[in-house]
Amino acid sequence: MFQIEKIQVMGVLNVTPDSFSDGGKYDRIDWAVQHAKEMVEAGVDIIDIGGQSTRPGYVEISAEEELKRVLPVIQEIRKLFPELSLSIDTYFYKVAKEAILAGINIINDIHGFCDERMFELLQEFPKVGAVLMHAEKETEDLVEEIQEFYEDKVSQCEKRGISLSRICFDPGVGWKNKKDTMDILKHLHHYVYPEIALLVGVSRKRIIGWLTGEKEAIDRDLGTIVTSLYLANTGQVDVLRVHDVKGMRQALHVWERLKNG
Repeated sequence: MFQIEKIQVMGVLNVTPDSFSDGGKYDRIDWAVQHAKEMVEAGVDIIDIGGQSTRPGYVEISAEEELKRVLPVIQEIRKLFPELSLSIDTYFYKVAKEAILAGINIINDIHGFCDERMFELLQEFPKVGAVLMHAEKETEDLVEEIQEFYEDKVSQCEKRGISLSRICFDPGVGWKNKKDTMDILKHLHHYVYPEIALLVGVSRKRIIGWLTGEKEAIDRDLGTIVTSLYLANTGQVDVLRVHDVKGMRQALHVWERLKNG
């Protein structure tokens, strides 16, 4: 599912009133569907639908409330685009299962399947993939900790017979301090695991603010594109998660044309 020849663009669709970058812009079904149409026209590969903000200091909502936000949007987008890859940004087992039944192809879990029932969903639905993110750092050694996280997830997949081609790792840019975030971006090779795709999402995050001086998230798209192209040039990224799909897709197109002559 994630073993691909070219970099994929994952577009962010927040159907929340309080996301750090675009809270309230797409929390109506018609607004969300229209934005999905715009992303498809711009060449998106995957649309990542989230119903819960995980910005710094966020207040968690229930699985039931999250389902109320995301299910109608998933259903409408799936009707319009039956072949489009759709992802659900959730760490709730209940939300993930209902989203799959509504047409989702990928579970994007910021808690990295800490709820092991998520692995059961991959067993139950063999065409569904997963993005497993490493969130908060707990030890002094960032590289060792993330690699141990990877090893644990690989082991759990293997003992359940889940193909690693269905798994994508996310080292969790935006969930670390400035030093650790820069370490990930500058030394990405440490966070690549054999046979498993890598997703990186820097879009509008604090690291872009630190690098550009832009305080408002909405003003960080250009910095996002430059940083994402830097990562693409390493040859180690398979999926870039962004808000500005059109800008990212255009930048990748020009970069690929120049690189390939």
